[in-house]
Amino acid sequence: MANLQLPANISKADISEFVDSVTSEVLDGNISPLSVHVRCKALIKALEGILDNTQDIAIDEAYHYKGAFSIEGANVVLREGYGMPDFTQDEFCNEMSAKLKARQELLKQAFRMNGKAVIVDPDTGEVVPVLPMKPNKTTLTVTFK
Repeated sequence: MANLQLPANISKADISEFVDSVTSEVLDGNISPLSVHVRCKALIKALEGILDNTQDIAIDEAYHYKGAFSIEGANVVLREGYGMPDFTQDEFCNEMSAKLKARQELLKQAFRMNGKAVIVDPDTGEVVPVLPMKPNKTTLTVTFK
């Protein structure tokens, strides 16, 4: 079985090699695809928790470096985010968001009622069109006990 551990110093090539190695093991039938999928989901949850819990102290430590620096084989840059306007403070944006949400609800209702009833926009009197279904993709939902 392939080595399922990342090296100490991690490069894009190392990550790609790791992905290819695990994928190959699955495709060759050496590892159950469902087992890999569930374990990867568990790792993602664990890693997201670790990242959330350590983000602030990692940022504090990064302030000790000047500019860009390297650690564990990765280049790291501490950047300050730039401010964005708070669109919720604009009445026009709030009205447009509410109108968009109301229109989307009408479109969903028309889609659900297709062939059973015609939905009419109460503001315009327009018959709400039934839009085609957006293609979707089958997914696996993994929850942990």
